[in-house]
Amino acid sequence: MEDIQQSSQRVRSNAMKRYIDLSGKLENGLWSYQVLPGLENIITPVSIETIATVKKDDFFASRLSLTTISGTYVEAGSHILEDGKLLEDYTVEDFIKPAFIVKLPPQEPKSRIDGKLLEKYIPGDISLKGHALIIQTDWGKKWNKKGYVLECPNYTKDAIELVISMEISIFGVDVPCIEGAWSGEVVEEKGGLLGMLFKRDILLVAPLVNLDKVKGNRGTLYALPLHLAGTSGAPARVVFEEEI
Repeated sequence: MEDIQQSSQRVRSNAMKRYIDLSGKLENGLWSYQVLPGLENIITPVSIETIATVKKDDFFASRLSLTTISGTYVEAGSHILEDGKLLEDYTVEDFIKPAFIVKLPPQEPKSRIDGKLLEKYIPGDISLKGHALIIQTDWGKKWNKKGYVLECPNYTKDAIELVISMEISIFGVDVPCIEGAWSGEVVEEKGGLLGMLFKRDILLVAPLVNLDKVKGNRGTLYALPLHLAGTSGAPARVVFEEEI
């Protein structure tokens, strides 16, 4: 049995940590990838419908309609690779990783995040092999606002190459699209950035919110998706734990 001293130490230890919810709320009227060209008739918007109430039915229940890329989600390689992993191929431990947040200056609509910018804010001596790397652009403050999807900052090929070179296991971003639909004029990069990540077995966690509420750069990322079979991804509750 745990003695009083051990219990007290455990309470003090827990009190020295804070938890920040990095996942956006699923709700009716939420932004959707439906606005992207070609996805108008594929992606359905989030719908939360009350189907029973305590007053009428003695219990409360809702019907949910959503996709695996609704809100904040975790995505695995089978999202775009025929031989890519499914979400169920990962263990719980794969979704819980030490994490480092790269805090970039707030990015303007349709800005491009390149390797040179990342190098400026990523410490040269840092080792993140097997860990989670999170990039903060402050776009999370635009969650569910006009232009959230179509005008978000996106990444260049050399930026993704830099991310891959760090041998991370999770890549977290606060933008809904790594490659913006508006950047189609860059033909040689079109459609390939996600594939570059997934071919290296890197999980994508996106889009995140509240990164500005994290005080430091280091902590532990808990990106726990719904436990689904046969899917490439799923909505997730994503939490950042940091020491205080």
